[in-house]
Amino acid sequence: MKDNGSVLAVVGTGTALIGLCSIPAVSNIVTRRTRRDSKQDTYEDADGKATPESMKAYSARWPKLLVLLSAAAGCVISVAALLVSSQADKLQLTDVLGIGAWGILLFQAVTIASSRNSVQAYNLGIYTFFSSIVLAGILLSQTQIAGSGLHGSRESFALHIAELAPSMCLAVSSLCIPRRPDVFYRGELVDRMFTAPAFSRFTFGWPSDILKLASKKKDLDLADLTRPDHFTRATSMSASWKKRENRHRLWLDLILAHKTAFAVQWFLTLCTSVLNFAPQWVILQLLRLLERRQPDLVQGVEVYMWVVWLAVAIIAQSWVESYVFWLSFSDLNIPIRAQLSALIFEKAMRRKDVKGATKSKKNAQPEHADSAEQSTSTDQQEVDADGDDSEALKKTKQSTVNLIGVDAKRVSDFCTFQHLFPGSLSKLIVSLAFLISLLGWQALLAGFSAMLAIMPVNIYFSKKYAAAQDRLMKVRDEKMEVVTEALQGIRQIKFSALEPDWENKIGAVRDRELGAVWNVYMNDTMLIACWVTSPILLSAISLAVYAVINGSLAPSVAFVSLGVFKALEMTLSVIPELTTDLLDAWVSVKRIEEYLNSPEVSKISKDSDEVSFDNASIAWPSDEKIDEEERFVLRNINVTFPKGELSVISGKTGTGKSLMLAAILGEVDVLGGTLYVPTAPPLSERHDDKANKSNWIIPSAIAYVAQIPWIENASIKDNILFGLPYDEERYRKTVEVCALKKDLEILTDGERTEIGANGINLSGGQKWRVTLARAIYSRAGILVLDDIFSAVDAHVGRHIFEKCLNGELVAGRTRILVTHHVTLCESKTKYLVELGNGGVLHAGLLSELREEGTLQMIKSHEQTADEVEADELATAVNSDSASAEEDAADGGTLKKIASKTTTRKFVEEESREQGAVQKHIYLTYLKDSGGWFFWGFALVLFTAVQGFSLGKPMALKPNPLGAYTDKPTGRSWWLKIWTGSYEDQGVHSRQRPNSSSDYGYYYAEGVRQTSIQAMATPSVGLEGTLTFYLGIYIALAVASSIISTLRFLYIYVGSVRASRKLFAKLNFTILRTPIRWLDTVPVGRILNRYTADFNIIDSQLANSVSFGVNSFLGLIAVVVAGLFVSPYIVLLAGILLLICLYFAVLYLNAARPVKRLESTTKSPVFEQFGSALTGVTTIRGFGKAQVYVERMYRRIDDYSTSTWHLWLFNRWMGWRMALVGSFFSSFVAILIIRTPSMNSALAGFALAFALEFSSCVVWTIRLYAAVELNMNAAERIIEYTELPTESLDGKRPPAAWPTEGRIEVDDLVVGYAPDLPPVLKGLTFSVNRNERIGVIGRTGAGKSSLTLALFRFLEARSGSIHIDGLDISKIRLHDLRSRLAIIPQDPVLFSGTVRSNLDPFNKHTDAELRDCLERVHLVTSQDSAVPSQSGTSTPSTSSPKNANIFHSLSSPISEGGLNLSQGQRQLLCLARAIVARPRVMVLDEATSAVDMATDALIQRSIREEFGDATLLVIAHRLSTIADFDRVLVLSDGRVAEFGTPRELWELEGGDVQGYV
Repeated sequence: MKDNGSVLAVVGTGTALIGLCSIPAVSNIVTRRTRRDSKQDTYEDADGKATPESMKAYSARWPKLLVLLSAAAGCVISVAALLVSSQADKLQLTDVLGIGAWGILLFQAVTIASSRNSVQAYNLGIYTFFSSIVLAGILLSQTQIAGSGLHGSRESFALHIAELAPSMCLAVSSLCIPRRPDVFYRGELVDRMFTAPAFSRFTFGWPSDILKLASKKKDLDLADLTRPDHFTRATSMSASWKKRENRHRLWLDLILAHKTAFAVQWFLTLCTSVLNFAPQWVILQLLRLLERRQPDLVQGVEVYMWVVWLAVAIIAQSWVESYVFWLSFSDLNIPIRAQLSALIFEKAMRRKDVKGATKSKKNAQPEHADSAEQSTSTDQQEVDADGDDSEALKKTKQSTVNLIGVDAKRVSDFCTFQHLFPGSLSKLIVSLAFLISLLGWQALLAGFSAMLAIMPVNIYFSKKYAAAQDRLMKVRDEKMEVVTEALQGIRQIKFSALEPDWENKIGAVRDRELGAVWNVYMNDTMLIACWVTSPILLSAISLAVYAVINGSLAPSVAFVSLGVFKALEMTLSVIPELTTDLLDAWVSVKRIEEYLNSPEVSKISKDSDEVSFDNASIAWPSDEKIDEEERFVLRNINVTFPKGELSVISGKTGTGKSLMLAAILGEVDVLGGTLYVPTAPPLSERHDDKANKSNWIIPSAIAYVAQIPWIENASIKDNILFGLPYDEERYRKTVEVCALKKDLEILTDGERTEIGANGINLSGGQKWRVTLARAIYSRAGILVLDDIFSAVDAHVGRHIFEKCLNGELVAGRTRILVTHHVTLCESKTKYLVELGNGGVLHAGLLSELREEGTLQMIKSHEQTADEVEADELATAVNSDSASAEEDAADGGTLKKIASKTTTRKFVEEESREQGAVQKHIYLTYLKDSGGWFFWGFALVLFTAVQGFSLGKPMALKPNPLGAYTDKPTGRSWWLKIWTGSYEDQGVHSRQRPNSSSDYGYYYAEGVRQTSIQAMATPSVGLEGTLTFYLGIYIALAVASSIISTLRFLYIYVGSVRASRKLFAKLNFTILRTPIRWLDTVPVGRILNRYTADFNIIDSQLANSVSFGVNSFLGLIAVVVAGLFVSPYIVLLAGILLLICLYFAVLYLNAARPVKRLESTTKSPVFEQFGSALTGVTTIRGFGKAQVYVERMYRRIDDYSTSTWHLWLFNRWMGWRMALVGSFFSSFVAILIIRTPSMNSALAGFALAFALEFSSCVVWTIRLYAAVELNMNAAERIIEYTELPTESLDGKRPPAAWPTEGRIEVDDLVVGYAPDLPPVLKGLTFSVNRNERIGVIGRTGAGKSSLTLALFRFLEARSGSIHIDGLDISKIRLHDLRSRLAIIPQDPVLFSGTVRSNLDPFNKHTDAELRDCLERVHLVTSQDSAVPSQSGTSTPSTSSPKNANIFHSLSSPISEGGLNLSQGQRQLLCLARAIVARPRVMVLDEATSAVDMATDALIQRSIREEFGDATLLVIAHRLSTIADFDRVLVLSDGRVAEFGTPRELWELEGGDVQGYV
């Protein structure tokens, strides 16, 4: 047997490789023999579990059968080939090896076909695919030898060719085996990436069903999308992080956690670095062949083989790039973002709840004492003495939310694109080697010298750009802080008519932000200039030096060099941008790391059966070391609360009562002594689903009712159950004892009524009672209750005390209550604590305190004797519940309420537009950015850039959608003329001896079109001269650099202009929308418009528009370039464009709704984060932290799902466009080869553009999609700018109006919405000048509605309200509200200082402001020497001082006033009203949270300070309005009674008497 040595080596090596690929099959067979391979009845893995339906639908029968038949057919043909060779006496060893290879493949096929395990069959199929590819290579080698005539007959050659068919069929069919049946996770279909066959997986074919569904529906919902696999789920990401020993810096731990994905990403990137130059290398070989060919000579097979290799090179390059891109998002971006988001939220659930604001150490102010439970800040806001707010911003709730919204995204984005660093380095090495072989080292050195000259400028502006970005992020944090505060305090802003002032305040921050954006743009423009100029200089100077050295420029050198230079441009340009991204990510990862390393809540108490304090000193938590004199401290506490009994904590406002409760919850810093608290079992051990009447109470569990109720956006029932199973009897009793039954009867949807954010649609008393019901219904054996009587009247308070706090449901439960109502609780209280002077004044069993006479003294601190009597005789002036008799007679009311089946959502789902972005959105943006003239001139600039050829890749990473390059039209055409001139002149150039390559002779007999020649041929005197061609080429390069830079600057101008106008419109509208709309829309949803959407408009939309127009013009350039080769190219381009359009329509139909889904799924993440941060103490108090963590996992997964599909659809389209592009390039190459008359210069020009076809089409479509998807941000903003606003028209009242404060209400009818029934039904009454009117009535009587109508939050359907004779519906809203004043029950303060809250416009002196603080008893006249009890506490002689925060007007007030107690906030609001001195004022139980003694003093101050004002007071305590001029009793929206308190009391059968 005679064998060709090289072929034998190839066949032998290939057979050996096939044998190696068979090892898994052998292993599988052995395993099956030792372990019975049973049929899969069901399937389950980490992703989910298959259902019976999906198991039935799963089938791999046909692919397996095809695999088996293909392998068998191949064996038969190979045996036939062997027989033919043996009969011809030309038997070769290669034929024998071929049969062996087919035999091994048949073994693999049999193993696959007999496997019952779907995953094993799938994996074996991949090995068989590689074996088939190797076999195809063997067959090609044998065919090449047989075809060359070295040996073999024609029949043998034919049989070897025939063997290729089953080998390719085997390769394809082995990739068509589905991996598993569809699996489901929590009832939802899991993404099919690991379900689909390998062929579908690696060609991004598995989302085809969703794409078709999107085209059919013209929309997609979240339910239409498949869920993330376990590699992407937040739960899995968090769990995998916790399993690791994360002892390193955060960035290093992230790398180690995802090391496999990083390694694969880097490996494929290095492969891409080589493959990127493969098409250029093939074109070089083609052009060299064309340079040598004779005119009209038909090319042989060798040339067509290069065309095949060109297609293979383009496809291989495109696939690897696509897969790297997909891997970067699926395995890095989305998982890392989900992981960091989950870790940040989990940390928030464990982190110290640091409230308040402290000054710097140079000017420290004390912490609050009696703090509200929830905080809009989870960290301590520092007010820097030097005025730097950046540190303070880091400490706010919104900056914490930004860790997920901004920082986690920055880090994940950088992890996605960091592979471009090693990719750039490897591409640089490969491109330099390629260029040196083409141009020589001298030319390349000259080009790089020019680049190095620009490098210092590049470095300088890179630093400035990084600094500008850092400044921009800080200003954006500041903007978010201001906007959040405005939205959370919007009711107070509207009540006080402060919309213009807040509009200016937000606008001022926005102006600073736009200044920072413009600074970023300017530095970015300078970087663009460097990035544009550097590569153009590199290519121009290198080619010029080469031409000078060699005396000519060959097309193969020129056009291939340009292609390599283009790749090098991206390589060099990506580094500065990546560097800035690295700096941004570094800042973000440090912020996240600092947060993750911040102090957590630790167990501060020892386990015990009772709650007790042993000489304990406690303070509000701080995450930094603070001197004791700078914080409020309760010292030396010795208290033991009796188990199973009611204990009461009392004390004046600001003495630390809430602090003591926080200590029981473990939410304080223990400075000394010991706390003893029962240890509750973890949630996982409580087995709530198995709870019943016998085991319901868990003695050591704790339930907490905060001073400011924390309520979720859910139904009333869900808020009460709080995740526990529904026990009808217990639930019914809970509703009854918490006085909620009447409320559920009144509310339209009863217990299913959805509560808005923070209980916005409930009254103050309802919110308190819902949170109380949550605690009573809970399984907790210890109830910690903070001031639950403040918002309810005395009758309801007594009902709650008797039926709830001492009823059946609390039997045996320890109750620790903070209250000022000691007298109310005296009869059932076992233990009493009074706080004051920074510690415990009195503590002990009530019986002992009574015997000692201490009890009477404590009661005197709380109430005067008259007030005690008034409370005893108090009527249910604002009764929120039915009477006790009604409660007892409950027959089925609650059941009737519960039976309601149709409910209305208070907070509606966020609306999403469908289909393409509407035309008027584009027109609005176009108009705001500059109009038609602006964009017309922009088009001229873009066209000019194409003409001069920018040749510069912008947006170097796919952010938002990838890298793209302008097409070198002008320069490339001139290069074609230049290189073609040597052929026209018959110059047969040869490289000089010192050149690095030999290119042979150039033949120049090609024919050019006459018209083109006439256009391009220079004057006869200069034609053919190197100086002329070189000069024009450099001139084009310089013009290209200048115009392209101006183009981006020009677009940035329009972008900033549009952004400024849109923000002004949004800001104006939001601040003036009706209050009902603001109540029903979550703050996070509005914040999304102010922040994320404007970030897109500021930073991304301009670039998307620029690059989209540029890509479209580039596509036209490609088609025009093809015209010079053949008109058939235009026809082919048209056909291929139709195919691309089909793909594009499928892509856009799916991408649009998914982009909108991404926006809407992002909002719930922020909303829940903000809500959980606000109620973190309640959540932890109930032991529900893990529940909220898991709920956040779900929100994060929803967000990840939309992002996953957005990029999956992107890759689906990109891969298919690449295939179309490879076909176009191959067709152009074939046409060039088939046209002997075409010279190599024109061929190089055409091929250079043919390579760009697919990228032009992809980026034109992708960037159109990017513009449309980014216009979604503009769409969402414009949607809000078009919202209806409150009436802005009306007459201007006299400057001094109102002078008397007379109010006349005549037959007033108002409702909350046109489709809702009226709430005030013909209300008529009048108020005389300077009268004090008390307003009382049950819940739903219309008290709040009257207030809203007075301020025109509710417009009159009929009737009128006149103040001093003016109809308030006829005057401007701003004038009306600015002349009235209101102090709400839930006071609103803004971050700043005591002074800024009292006098925001600096109209009063410090002395006047201090006087007002004295009048509300926040300070005393002696406060300069001794701090007042009110405010914090007066220290005893034996204890260090707790300073009064109100002593200094510059003391900081945190966001929402959360560093003050509820009572202090109410008093500060009252002081603010005294400063303003309005003629008409409404008070909604404005002092409900202060102690009785202080309240008495405040009421006296109100009588004195507002003697010349008309007062409307909504009261809960009868004592508050006992001495008022008249009392207005409302019932069902009408006046029930109206007269003096004595008249109403003496009125037989009257409503007031009926309330008793």
